[in-house]
Amino acid sequence: MPHRLSHKSLPYKLSIWLSSLALMAVFVVIGWNLYGQVEKNFDIELAGVSARLHGVYTSQNEALSRHAQALAHSISANAEIQRLLDEAIEAARTEQAQSDGGAHATQVRHALQEQMKRQWDELSTRYEVEHLQFLLPDGTSFLRMSAPTLFGDVRTEARPMLADVIQDHNPRSGFEIAYTYAGVRGVVAVTRTMPDGSERHVGIVEVGFDMNRFLNRLDKQFNTGIVLLLDSKQVSSIMLERYRPTIETRYGFILASSRPEARELLQSGLLPADLPQHHLLTWKERHFQLITLALDDYQSQLDPLPRLPPGTVLIWRDITDRVEHLNKDRAAVLANTLAAWVFAQLFLLLLLYMLRREWKRQLKQNTATIKNLLQYNTLLLDTAANGICGIDNDGCITFINRSALAMHGFQLEEVMGRNPRDLFYPQDPDSQSDPAKTFMQTVEDGKPREAEEWLSRRDGSCFPAKVVVTPIFEQGKRNGAVIVFHDITEQRNRQEALLQLATTDSLTGVSNRRHFLDQLDTELVRLRRYGGHTSILMTDLDFFKHVNDKYGHATGDVVLSHFVHIVRQTVRRSDIIGRLGGEEFAVLLPGDGVPGACGLAERLRRAFENNPVKVGDALIACTVSIGISDLRGDDMTADAPLRRADEALYAAKAAGRNRTELYDPDRQHPPFELENESAEISTISVSGGVRTEHMSSAMPPMSRTPRGAGTSDS
Repeated sequence: MPHRLSHKSLPYKLSIWLSSLALMAVFVVIGWNLYGQVEKNFDIELAGVSARLHGVYTSQNEALSRHAQALAHSISANAEIQRLLDEAIEAARTEQAQSDGGAHATQVRHALQEQMKRQWDELSTRYEVEHLQFLLPDGTSFLRMSAPTLFGDVRTEARPMLADVIQDHNPRSGFEIAYTYAGVRGVVAVTRTMPDGSERHVGIVEVGFDMNRFLNRLDKQFNTGIVLLLDSKQVSSIMLERYRPTIETRYGFILASSRPEARELLQSGLLPADLPQHHLLTWKERHFQLITLALDDYQSQLDPLPRLPPGTVLIWRDITDRVEHLNKDRAAVLANTLAAWVFAQLFLLLLLYMLRREWKRQLKQNTATIKNLLQYNTLLLDTAANGICGIDNDGCITFINRSALAMHGFQLEEVMGRNPRDLFYPQDPDSQSDPAKTFMQTVEDGKPREAEEWLSRRDGSCFPAKVVVTPIFEQGKRNGAVIVFHDITEQRNRQEALLQLATTDSLTGVSNRRHFLDQLDTELVRLRRYGGHTSILMTDLDFFKHVNDKYGHATGDVVLSHFVHIVRQTVRRSDIIGRLGGEEFAVLLPGDGVPGACGLAERLRRAFENNPVKVGDALIACTVSIGISDLRGDDMTADAPLRRADEALYAAKAAGRNRTELYDPDRQHPPFELENESAEISTISVSGGVRTEHMSSAMPPMSRTPRGAGTSDS
């Protein structure tokens, strides 16, 4: 007996072990993926910060270059500066020829220095200018405001920016290492207008900024340390020794730094020998992210080929709080995964022990959950208003409400940070236009817009929507836009229904009188422009008043609907049917000449005559009279062809009804219509219990009474 018990317990224990191992493997994979996702998000965040800081530094550096060039322009526009530089050209030649230094050149240099002294003080204090130099047209330094005793040197071979300005006199700006200064500078040629109206190139103005102040501004703005490192070889080969940076590290000379600890950091030995673009290090019990950028100078901007940069931009930011948060996220992933596994393991054991009971409990619980979800979704649909979506300047979604998500069928995590163009607009690869140009134009120019556009859902279906885009301004700067939209499908359906009601006869479904006349006018315009053939039929049911009087108007409506049914079966889909009033209908036959119209009219007449309509126990057979006319190029309005067709219809009735007549301009038209039309013969036949009544005229017409267009038989 014990042996039998152990034998029976083996499959149960084995199932527990296998299930537990499988469950553990699942949670190991889940935990590993979650852990990796935390690390990936951290790397993506650092990469995003690095790219943003790179872009900011580049844009600020370009702005500084333009500023330097603008200051140089303002100085070069000074007429007194132009005159002194013009005088300095000849004075410098004398200075080079004389051994005593040239008194005239010294006098001109002193006058130029005095002229710029007050402006130099303002430039250095207010505009952070560190370097201001005046050069002669050949590139010879005439005066350095920061080093007035150093002049007469010509270093165009090491100054590509200066050489280019000398060559074409066009302004230049950018970073460059020079004889006494390394940094962002602007170089502008000075031109003087001579008395005879000609222009003369008299010199060059060069302005350079204090890079330490520039970095300090960036540091305060983004709370990041920044240091500019110059390549030691390039500095040694170009700059005078007394003007070189004083601090040299294994990575080069420190040209400028926003923080005093830059030197200590570079000499700490914690940085790799070759500075990578991205690096994380721990220094003084703090965590830092290091970002390395190549220092682009003027030459690298012009030369498309890769070359050794003149230096490096090193940015470091304290990420201690972020690393601590990362460690907490890692611990949370491990703890949550372990807790989830323990809970799942206990749940699995309980499930194996009480499978049927647990299944019923879960079924009940899942049913209640589904019911709650259905109620929630119903409430959400009932309270849904306009969809609201916010985007940033790049067109990416920053917030979205539940109505918009429900309208498009997306989840919140699926849309955040994505462009509405990729989610909410139909994707047509063959389209040449941007379907989302409404909100993108508002993002670009800051102007509000509204439009009716087609939006798409997640399942690919589309719906019309009224879209209103309003720009967002924060502190005077454009910061994205808000998109408000709502489904206008019902509104369009109402408009179409109103249009249908305004253009269609409610009883028969054909065009009403106004719509038919509009289409007739349109066909006349087409006919006058392109030519061709078009005919018109005017029909009138014979003795229709008898049907209304004897059977009631409801039966008369059935007869009219039956007649329209016969007409639809007889004519083409392109032909236009209109009810002009009462039992009078007209049929427009585009592209049909008179012969074809006559044949069609005769087929219609026979079809209506031979197809009585069943109303209750009676079959009511009616006939129709048809007048035929063509449309002509000289018809200016619809009245002319209608009048001709109407006259042909009168002729058909006058000839005994139940016939077709073509308009004949030579026919004598009696000015009166038949009287005593009520004297018709009603023939009733009974077959199979169904009574059929035929109505026809008892005598030929004798006299006519006046009849207006669109009236019915009486």
